[in-house]
Amino acid sequence: MRLWLALLMLLPLSGFAQYRGHFVLEDFATQVFGWSGVNGAAGFNTDPTRVLGFPPPSATQTVPDNTKVFSFGWGGYVEVGFARPIHNLPPGVDPHNPDGYDLIVFGNAFYAGGNPCQVWAEPGYVEVGVDVSGSGAPDAQTRWYLLLPPNPDPRDAQGIPRFPLADNWFGNLSVCARPIVGYADVTPITNQGNPLVPDDPWQPDIQGISAGGDAFQLEWAVDWQTGQPVNLERAHFVRIVHAGNASLGIFGRSSTEVSAIALVRRYGDTNADGCVDDADLLAVLFEFGATGDSLAGDVNRNGAVDDADLLAVLFQFGSGC
Repeated sequence: MRLWLALLMLLPLSGFAQYRGHFVLEDFATQVFGWSGVNGAAGFNTDPTRVLGFPPPSATQTVPDNTKVFSFGWGGYVEVGFARPIHNLPPGVDPHNPDGYDLIVFGNAFYAGGNPCQVWAEPGYVEVGVDVSGSGAPDAQTRWYLLLPPNPDPRDAQGIPRFPLADNWFGNLSVCARPIVGYADVTPITNQGNPLVPDDPWQPDIQGISAGGDAFQLEWAVDWQTGQPVNLERAHFVRIVHAGNASLGIFGRSSTEVSAIALVRRYGDTNADGCVDDADLLAVLFEFGATGDSLAGDVNRNGAVDDADLLAVLFQFGSGC
């Protein structure tokens, strides 16, 4: 993939519409705690801070923007933290997140030939860490859990997750009949969507107003030793690890690329602090009657701050606090 990445860096980066919706830096990863770019694409594997902040500005579903990707192959990883905990969001509350996804990882996957059933992907598996010690950084007491839905399933006969994945999980993949869910760097990005709205990973193409990327749920957490589900109300850190070591011909060995990691907001949370409270109520009241694409008080993301947004905050008042 090294030659492919280098060529894409020569493409013009202007002329694309920007992401839509209201979002701030605190919606995304804010700190790198650990990393290794081993076996990553040369020129893209030395600066893990590229995964912090917003997704790359010019990404499309067919031409990724590699200006801020961090690349790591087999044995490589990146470990990050956020301005607030990762919350296990309830399903059936947010109309744009009906299944309750909690975080989104953005990479540089793309639809081959523009076909949403054919994606160039180099999956990485995703873990979340619980800050047991309260130190604010991963340490010896941190408990790490793999986010892995029931299917696709790399578990062995004893039900324990095993890696690396087989080579046929990497490169040009058919994903409509067999969706690849629960891995980073599988779903493309569109900079014409909202980066805080999760895409439905079980469906082809990018859904609704989402900017794409790969969505994850804390509900998927499993214990590494037993493969059994773990009930998590919240977590604090994310670690992404390349899930295989495939040969991709002229593109070299497989390597996961990550460009941003977002936390999905709780419905009614206008300021990205994870709590629906007086500050959110005031945000709606101050912008009441306004229209536009990037209003903090537009809770339901319909382009206007009105009674529906006020009711959304009132109904969710106190949640996450």
